[in-house]
Amino acid sequence: MKCSSGCTAAKVVDKYRPHEIVALVKAGYSEELINSDVIWACSVCLKCVEYCPQRVSPFEVVMTLRNEAITRGITPPKSFVEMAKSIVKVGYIQEPMYIMSKEFEEVSRTELGLPEMPKPKDIEKFKQHVLSVGFERLREVV
Repeated sequence: MKCSSGCTAAKVVDKYRPHEIVALVKAGYSEELINSDVIWACSVCLKCVEYCPQRVSPFEVVMTLRNEAITRGITPPKSFVEMAKSIVKVGYIQEPMYIMSKEFEEVSRTELGLPEMPKPKDIEKFKQHVLSVGFERLREVV
């Protein structure tokens, strides 16, 4: 359970527990997982790999389940597809957001004296690289 205690996704997604996913696969419930949204909650932080005392890699199990789902033509949840689209389009999961001040005014990074978020130097080359590692199989992304 150490892998779940360190998992960033488990802290915000009620049903996501890496150790339970591994146990379900071992028990023969891969089909149910492939057809569920739970496998898309992983944030790919790799803490489960680092924390696991049994040297199991829940991350690799989840990625294998995701790959199988995509191979079968199962569409990931809309939120996952939207993040993928944003990564391909601008290089981020989401654009930097404005912050609300105490006076209820929107404040940008620049106004706060923060540096601009770095973007890929060549967005087209970045896009091609991202698509080359499998994102092109998410039909809605391209």
